[in-house]
Amino acid sequence: MLLTSFQNKAATNKALIFNALFVIFMLAVGKADPMAVVFAYVFETVIIGILHLVKLGVIVTHNKPEQGSSTLFDYFVIPFFLIHYGAFVAIQSIIIYTIFAIKDERFSTSLSLNNFVNIFNLEGFKWVAISLFVSHIFSLYFSFIKRKKYQNQSLGAYVIKPYLRIFIQQVLAIVPAFFLFYMEKVGVIGAVLLIVLRTALDYYFAVIASNPAKLNRLALLLLDKNKPNELQKIEQSLKAFLEE
Repeated sequence: MLLTSFQNKAATNKALIFNALFVIFMLAVGKADPMAVVFAYVFETVIIGILHLVKLGVIVTHNKPEQGSSTLFDYFVIPFFLIHYGAFVAIQSIIIYTIFAIKDERFSTSLSLNNFVNIFNLEGFKWVAISLFVSHIFSLYFSFIKRKKYQNQSLGAYVIKPYLRIFIQQVLAIVPAFFLFYMEKVGVIGAVLLIVLRTALDYYFAVIASNPAKLNRLALLLLDKNKPNELQKIEQSLKAFLEE
């Protein structure tokens, strides 16, 4: 049953599959430094944030303000998200970078421009980053715009949508650090493990979001028994968090 769900979801998540296979191929043929993959996945959080700003703009443009709100206030949410999300990602990224810089002699623990240049010049970094960007552009058009998911979206719920995935993704980015600390280098295995875990997690989220029964079971676990009327609201919030 789970395998069937994953196979069905694969048909609509080709960009995710192709991206994972492309990055693994780059590693396999020696055209991508494992550390380049780690930092590219950290950089992906910036890509997600930029494209989420686009989504918020589309939602505000195509939907009437919610009760008690106004169009001007809705547009104000966009720069608020930019500042808050930017700070959230920056803090997490600095922590992750410092963890890797402690053991990798190619980088210092300072946040100098030279370190960012070194990351950008890691073999394969640009190609992996571009592939991630293309994957998200593909998803933006085919999953969000073409399917008109922006219609009747709650701006309040949607503005916090990326945070759960970003937090988990940043935690996953630390996994290769164990290889660095105990084996003196991240290595291809550490980078592939990061790719597999991240891809599997995205699929798992997508499966739950597209399966009403699974979504309902998860919502029931989170439901306050004293507030049974909030079940539908919890389901809607979970779907907004988990779906692409």
